[in-house]
Amino acid sequence: MQTLIAFLEQSRDAYSADLAALVNRDCGTYNKAGVDAVGEWIAARCAEWQWQIERMPQTKFGDCWLARMRGDGDGRLMLMGHLDTVYPDGTAAKRPMRVEGAHILGPGICDMKAGLLTGMYAMRALQVSGFRDFAEIVFFFNSDEEIGSPSSKPLYMPVAPEMDAALVLEAARANGDIVSARKGAGHYIIRVRGKSAHAGVEPEKGANAILELSHQIVAVQQLNAIAPGVTVTVGVVSGGTRSNVVPDAASAEVDVRATDPRGAAIAADAISALAGRTTVAGTHVTIDGSFGCPPMPKTHATAFLVELTQQVARELGFSVSDTATGGVSDANVIAGLGVPVLDGLGPIGGLDHSPNEYIDADSIVPRTALLAALMQRVLRERERLRALREK
Repeated sequence: MQTLIAFLEQSRDAYSADLAALVNRDCGTYNKAGVDAVGEWIAARCAEWQWQIERMPQTKFGDCWLARMRGDGDGRLMLMGHLDTVYPDGTAAKRPMRVEGAHILGPGICDMKAGLLTGMYAMRALQVSGFRDFAEIVFFFNSDEEIGSPSSKPLYMPVAPEMDAALVLEAARANGDIVSARKGAGHYIIRVRGKSAHAGVEPEKGANAILELSHQIVAVQQLNAIAPGVTVTVGVVSGGTRSNVVPDAASAEVDVRATDPRGAAIAADAISALAGRTTVAGTHVTIDGSFGCPPMPKTHATAFLVELTQQVARELGFSVSDTATGGVSDANVIAGLGVPVLDGLGPIGGLDHSPNEYIDADSIVPRTALLAALMQRVLRERERLRALREK
């Protein structure tokens, strides 16, 4: 432990310089050149530290990367982070990384440039300390997480099941909590077809799609809490062309969240059933969608990962609690594959996706040490994890 801490303390200035290099670069998801530049910077550092690095070229989004550090033992561990941010081009020049008291601010610094570096420096600390009791530690660098990982997901899904566990490097919550459970997320679109008519002369000859959609919206909102932890929110509504025309089309987009697979299945079935319950004569309803992001429940294996994290934190002189959140990340997908996973293992931070996004500067070394020591502990406890995974 002391060797890890000493290395990380000595690396403070290097970490800060690297953080500026990553933050002060536009790399919104749709800026392929910017995301690729970040990935190439990371790939060069991985090669410098003598890790195997594989480029996974993409056409529309940035390229993904997979780094491997090999040891002499048996266990396999996966780290996961993403290269992209939500910010438009020009943001990095307008708001470059800066220090304000105990906080370091900048676009994407919390979500999740600091997490990327914490993972890399934790791996490097293990390497420098001579720890080799593992088969391999892999780090997958995702290029499009901010829009649901459409191109990255098919690349890391075959890798994750080979691992004993996965650690995702989204930031710790503002109070220091790590994330042991996440709701799954579904996206549905309700479409109504009606019949247009002149609203003043012969409205009775029309079938009002907006009116039917209104009934559908009330019905879908009533599905909140249909199972424990299920939330349903209609977020986008559209329909009609002019006020004097009975609308023949309308639609609504619906966000659905669930804490576990059972709740997700109940909600999905209930939403699909609404299509057969029209109220306005002459209208037709279709509902398309699914749970594209499965729930990440707190399993026995996840609880054990939390326990190991808390043990390590106590040895480092602080305490850590875990929490559940309604937001999603790549941890949801990994959990859906049956792999034990823990999230929120980056530095402490908050106000993501805003001009005041920050990380706590004093959390960098403790949280990177926590991650490095936790990686050791997880790899050494791999047999216990394998047994819990099968429950």
